[in-house]
Amino acid sequence: MLITLVIFFTLLYALTIFVFLLGSLFKAKRNGHETPFVSVVVAARNEEKFIGRLVYDLSHQTYPKDKYEIIIANDGSSDSTAHILDTHQNNIDNLFVLHIKETPQGFSPKKFALHSAINHSQGDIILATDADCRVGSRWIETMISYFRKDVGFVIGFSQFGRKHESLSLLEKIQAFDFMQMMGAAIGSCNLGFPLAASGQNMGYRRQAYNDVGGYERIAHRISGDDVLLLQLIRKETGYKVVFGNHPSSFATSKAEPTIKDFINQRQRWASNGSYQLRMNKLFFAYLLMVYLYHVVLLIATPLLLFSAAHLNVLLLCYAIKLSSELAIAMNSARIFRRTDLLLYFPLWFLIQIPYIVFVGGLGLFAKFDWKGRVHLPSY
Repeated sequence: MLITLVIFFTLLYALTIFVFLLGSLFKAKRNGHETPFVSVVVAARNEEKFIGRLVYDLSHQTYPKDKYEIIIANDGSSDSTAHILDTHQNNIDNLFVLHIKETPQGFSPKKFALHSAINHSQGDIILATDADCRVGSRWIETMISYFRKDVGFVIGFSQFGRKHESLSLLEKIQAFDFMQMMGAAIGSCNLGFPLAASGQNMGYRRQAYNDVGGYERIAHRISGDDVLLLQLIRKETGYKVVFGNHPSSFATSKAEPTIKDFINQRQRWASNGSYQLRMNKLFFAYLLMVYLYHVVLLIATPLLLFSAAHLNVLLLCYAIKLSSELAIAMNSARIFRRTDLLLYFPLWFLIQIPYIVFVGGLGLFAKFDWKGRVHLPSY
């Protein structure tokens, strides 16, 4: 029975990866002629080390200055974030700063900060990134080029650190892991079944945002300002979702510095898994399949490793798993121009099974910390 489960999930997992690989062969079309008014919105809490760099990036764009605005919501920062933003606001004409003092009941802090920024914005297109990110000078120009008339949401690629940047081993593993997730995201999106997006780099039409009621229905969720909004727009509007994979549209984020911070971050991301049952049953089924597969492997490996009858089948299943994951890793590294990260595939492959089982379980049942606030999982 156990070996049957291993075989079944291995084949299903490999087939899913093949589908993602097939989808990644397609590319979203771009339209580089229109220049709609754009609002860049950012929620910032205790980001004194990074916010100045992002403001510099956003204020030095190739997009016409009179065609975009930057709205940053300071979410109750206790460090010098507010002072840094106020200083920049005095020198940058299209930068506007909101200071959030209190989050109303029913709203998670980040969603209320973004909600406030969007309510104060004027753009037909809203672009979002995180306060600890970096973007290139052509970021707005390139992201906007994907908004054809039928496109309502653009998923952007984000990477942890740049190529050739000095990073710790933990940071490089995070970068590889996130690249793998983005590889699945671009494949599924290109096939018309977008699964995931990152708040580090994304954009959407104001009309699409308004059509789904903004964050109203998901305001209580601690995270998910990205993937849950994506699923609402995918599900309830007639707009298409595309993935922007041009290098000029890429964003760079800061990896978590410690294992504890890394686990806490991924636990927060995993906390939205069960909620996908309401938002996107296909995505929920995929997440459940991946989780159950790794649970089965974690249980089966020590039990079958010394079984003469099943050892060869178990090793074959591992070979299929390794081959399919290496294939999507190589493809993702090619698309996102991060072949340097392939060096960390062997270590990632070794720790992946216990990591997925552990983090997935924490996401369902354990509390986590985010920006100095402790949260319990919600369903």
